[in-house]
Amino acid sequence: MLTDPTLEQLLPKASCAYELAVLVSKRASQIVEGAQPMIPDQADNAVSLACKEILEGKVVGVKGNLPKSEYTVPLTREARLAIEAEKKAKEQKEMFRRDAQAADMVYNEQIQAETASVDIISEASAEAEDAETIEE
Repeated sequence: MLTDPTLEQLLPKASCAYELAVLVSKRASQIVEGAQPMIPDQADNAVSLACKEILEGKVVGVKGNLPKSEYTVPLTREARLAIEAEKKAKEQKEMFRRDAQAADMVYNEQIQAETASVDIISEASAEAEDAETIEE
């Protein structure tokens, strides 16, 4: 039985008892799914917390039917931290990929420069051998 807040205190917050029951049920479901409480008060269960939120005016009923895509459940602190950590990991992975790509480009440029200098030295050696051959 609901004792805090009482049913008499909650009934003026809705047009009828059925609407109040649906409102409490939906908010309690959101809390169970991980929504952040809108009041700092600790309650014994999700239903009591939902009732206290409704009593304080933090949760109100909306006329009409909303598609599920138009309402959101607030994320828990842990869920927000997990999302931020995942985003940071992706950014670090992308930064590592760019750094590796830049390092590969530098390495390839060095190899090309060394190959070009070896070609120049080889051409100079060949010219020297040709000159020696002509002198003989």
